[in-house]
Amino acid sequence: MATLTDTDSLSSATTTAASASEIPPLDWAGQQLPDDVAAHPLMDPAAWDELRDSGRRPLDESPLVGNLQARAEFLVGAWIINEIVPSRIVPGGLLANLQPQMLRTVDVIGVGAIIDGLGEQDGAGAFLNAVLEPRRSAKTTTLWCILLGRCWMRAVYMAGYTMLTTAKKGGERFKLDVRDPITRKWRDKAHREKVIGIKLNESNGSLGVEFANGSKLAILSPNGDDVRSGAYDTLVMDEGGEPEPELWDDIVGAVVPSFDTRPGAQLIYAGTGGKYRDGSHFWATLHDPTAGRIRYGVPDEIEDADLQTWEDVRPLIEALHPGLDGLTNATAIARNFVILGWERFALEYLGHFGRAAGNDVVLGPEWGTTFEHGSVPEGIVPLALAFAVHPSGLWTSVSVAWYLTDESGDLARSAWAMDGDTDAAPPRVGFKLVHHQEGNAGMPGVLWRLWKQTRLPIVHDDSPQEKEIIQQLMRQARPRPQVKVLRFAEKKVATTKLINGLKHGNARHWAQEPLDAAAAGAVRRLSAGAVLFGAPASNPEFDVTPLESAAAAVYALPDPGAGESFAPIVMG
Repeated sequence: MATLTDTDSLSSATTTAASASEIPPLDWAGQQLPDDVAAHPLMDPAAWDELRDSGRRPLDESPLVGNLQARAEFLVGAWIINEIVPSRIVPGGLLANLQPQMLRTVDVIGVGAIIDGLGEQDGAGAFLNAVLEPRRSAKTTTLWCILLGRCWMRAVYMAGYTMLTTAKKGGERFKLDVRDPITRKWRDKAHREKVIGIKLNESNGSLGVEFANGSKLAILSPNGDDVRSGAYDTLVMDEGGEPEPELWDDIVGAVVPSFDTRPGAQLIYAGTGGKYRDGSHFWATLHDPTAGRIRYGVPDEIEDADLQTWEDVRPLIEALHPGLDGLTNATAIARNFVILGWERFALEYLGHFGRAAGNDVVLGPEWGTTFEHGSVPEGIVPLALAFAVHPSGLWTSVSVAWYLTDESGDLARSAWAMDGDTDAAPPRVGFKLVHHQEGNAGMPGVLWRLWKQTRLPIVHDDSPQEKEIIQQLMRQARPRPQVKVLRFAEKKVATTKLINGLKHGNARHWAQEPLDAAAAGAVRRLSAGAVLFGAPASNPEFDVTPLESAAAAVYALPDPGAGESFAPIVMG
């Protein structure tokens, strides 16, 4: 019988050859296996186990419990997004390019504790699950296959996916990995919806897939309010190494009750390493003996000193990276070691978790990876000017920001993209300190001189110290300079923009001791739910004003397309 790709037919078989000890599929409710799945070699448990066991072994994993249902549903999911692997790379697409670690992950997760009769102590099929795999190991692809296959085979099955970075990133990943392969496989929308039974939702607030049997895959924003509104049979929380404790607490507090009415439900944390351990639900689940766990990474006790050169790291990669069994190569990974720097590389490729507790510091490896070598630029044309004063008046900083040109000098390659929008190559920004001092004496005169030089609005927040300096300036200066006040909500956005710009490599800086010291020691200060730069509790006099002024300057940059309307003079 022809496959669905070619005709409107489906195989009528809902079972296939399997070992007598396998648990029969439950809740398939008459759903049909596509021909390409029913006839797939990996439906044979012996062939499945042989491929699964041919790859690299993880550092840690819970018991592997393979069965017909998990195997078939995974293969159905791979059939749905088969075009994610272009035929020019591998004839036959994803179904012809399944990797050992993908099968191992399926056997760790199982099909749900109640559905297959396994107790939670058995790991596979448990409520809590954690998947730690490095970049380029098909981790997220495996999870898409599990979610989609369950939705196809089980009636009224509710699956959710969220990426614990930004809603935009989760949506982009869905479109790239799920929507695009589906539309390439079934190009005719009417046929896809009415015959195949797959409807793609792409409107704001309802991104995902609906199936003819009433099942749904929903793409969720990384916040408690979004996940609280649904009841899920399976929920995947990707990029589990990224969130700070306050995000974990918000989401997990909302997620767990949503499973109360879904027998056999599963929560799956997935990702690479993280900056901290304490307060990370991902870290805790990786060490929970009752959870389903698969962990490709370095041991907990490894020292940072053993991760800082490629010579030290290469044998670790060769031993643990499952993508080397068919998805990537050591040359490509070595290149990324140089680009990312050892700290970020250790998180992304070695599954390493830092020993610091959450909230210890705001900035980690991203500060080093966005460092520009050479002297601090002079002769630049700044487009924003901002200052910040320590809450006790102990320190004051003034920063400027500007756009960095590419080789063609183009400043407006795309719209502002500091929040991670990479649909087009985003403009990069540079920032630097132009003044830093202890205390705040004489600051009205300093700001007056800088304003005369740049003719840019002086940006500041509405703290008492800064308002007092501006009031003095306005009483003394003629003509009066332009000023712009950042309200609390704007200051919150400014902090986030700078952090995200550094994280995504779009904000660049140079060696300036006050800035580097602030970046090394600033902690997250939570105020009314906002994340701001703060001083460590052990050192309330710590100076974070270089980062605060830099964030305000970056925030105040004009739209890149409006650069011609600004004509400040060149500044040293």
